[in-house]
Amino acid sequence: MRRLLFLSSWLVLTLVTLPASGQQIKNELLNHPAPYLALHGDDPVAWQKWNADTVDMSRDSGKILYLSVGYFSCHWCHVMQRESYQNDDVADFLNEHFVSVKIDRELEAALDKRLMNFAQRTLGRGGWPLNVFLTPDGQPIYALLYMRQPEFLQTLTRLQSVWENDRDRVLGLIRAENQVEFSAPSSELNPTAIAALLQTAAPGILSRADTLAGGFGQNNKFPSAPQMEYLLDVYAENPSPDLEDFLRTTLDSMANLGMQDHLVGGFFRYTVDVNWETPHFEKMLYDNANLANLYRRAADVLNNSAYLKVSTDTLDFMKQRMWHEEGALVSAFSAVDEAGEEGGNYLWTNEELRAILSEDEFEMAVFLFGLREQNELPAGNQPRKIYTVPEYARARSLDESEVDARYASMLEKMIRARDSRPLPVDDKLLAGWNGLALFSYAEAARSLNRDDYRRDALALRDYIFRELWQDGRLIRSRVKGNVLGSASIEDYAYVARGMWSLAQLTGDQADYDRMEEVVRKGWALFYRDNGWYEEDGSLLAPPTPTDMIADGSSASPSGILAQYTLMLAQHLNDPDMRKQAISAINRGDRVLRQAPFWYVSQLKALQVALETEG
Repeated sequence: MRRLLFLSSWLVLTLVTLPASGQQIKNELLNHPAPYLALHGDDPVAWQKWNADTVDMSRDSGKILYLSVGYFSCHWCHVMQRESYQNDDVADFLNEHFVSVKIDRELEAALDKRLMNFAQRTLGRGGWPLNVFLTPDGQPIYALLYMRQPEFLQTLTRLQSVWENDRDRVLGLIRAENQVEFSAPSSELNPTAIAALLQTAAPGILSRADTLAGGFGQNNKFPSAPQMEYLLDVYAENPSPDLEDFLRTTLDSMANLGMQDHLVGGFFRYTVDVNWETPHFEKMLYDNANLANLYRRAADVLNNSAYLKVSTDTLDFMKQRMWHEEGALVSAFSAVDEAGEEGGNYLWTNEELRAILSEDEFEMAVFLFGLREQNELPAGNQPRKIYTVPEYARARSLDESEVDARYASMLEKMIRARDSRPLPVDDKLLAGWNGLALFSYAEAARSLNRDDYRRDALALRDYIFRELWQDGRLIRSRVKGNVLGSASIEDYAYVARGMWSLAQLTGDQADYDRMEEVVRKGWALFYRDNGWYEEDGSLLAPPTPTDMIADGSSASPSGILAQYTLMLAQHLNDPDMRKQAISAINRGDRVLRQAPFWYVSQLKALQVALETEG
């Protein structure tokens, strides 16, 4: 690690004169079917597609590969495009000295994760846009996130000079860093050790909790759905007032403040402040699928009907707003509107509201949503659920039925006006994310006895196995009929979990058979004796395996695949399948003790192993 950090710092600090060479190549992204990549089709940067020909171009020319990863609904990705990639000086330098590739992280999830791991190790943080420079044989040498245009061009100049003048030293440091030792897994359970580990996990997770505002950390606030679900399970087994207070505070804040869209439903990605007030306004399918399930589970564990309404409202939002005519759910709505305004679709000025609402309705909107006299953001104010309709009725000494009618009228007018604002959509239909949605609909259908959610789950199953399962393998995505991207372990894990839940719902052996096919192929592609791999092959240098994959915005795919393999092994009475899963989950004991927050899915897999024993 010290070598890697030294390499990263040394590359940026070195500066000498550059040679020049000039091979003219063109931007390959014009009219690309993926919305994010198409956005860059008019850049003067000669963006290349991510494929073997592009890697060969780098190797043949000896130029550094520049991989710039972003996604359609990413605010800072749009900013860096305006400032740098549409700047002629930057474009000329990139085109002359680098082979530049623009990548949609949602199409290349495994590649994105691999590059993000490198960024986090060298920078101490991650995010998008994620920009990584690699040698022509695919070894990462430097990473940066969003950077203003002058600093970015200066960094390009420094990197190019180091590559031209001290290449051997760069390659030597990389070779030394890439020496890896592997752990030897055991296929035997140690119930005593597992029980001791599980006993200390919840306190370790809660050590990161914000007990005042809810959530985790003291900066941006993310939903942290895997950790919240784990703590709900802990509370269900062993209730405690402190844990209950934390869970309710977090769930209430996410539902009532800036995380949720209070007009049509659905959750935003995260908030930029510690108190859940101001979101980044992108809406992602995976967040909404995960949070729909989290709130359904919370309604049961915490006996709170309001949480159940959040869950069903979110599922209904997904069906009404994200369902594509081809039969699955789109991946995201943009954080910026068509004019490039952050949150422009969701924010209101008082002048806009006065123009569409009656005086009584305007006064109600200001009261209920806590709208301010002065705009809090450039595009206006964001509605938050500060008061309920009954509280408004009591405050104004009005009959609740009258207030309900006024509220319905107000909401209808606001929704109609907002629907007239164009909202850019990323219409990729992704296997793994639709697997998450399949799980949430199937679980809701089972627990709530809802035929409509059952139909939605069946429709997603049919789409996945009609369009995304080909020749015994998953494909990552369809976009406007085009097959795009590379399926990764997350696609197999999330589809397998969704199919298990659906099979439990339908009792149909064919659904168990489909789930088994996905599970077995997932293990064949992504697990070896030396650990987990997130990608099936690579255009870069051979990937490094890992003992376990960390939880992120969604649950760890290795943890999920292990959990549901254990359940399937019990269903099939297959000891060899169980033995393979046990070997995988016995890895990483030291990391689990030190950093349980990032590995709750692995902890859950250990628990499932105990529950399915015998």
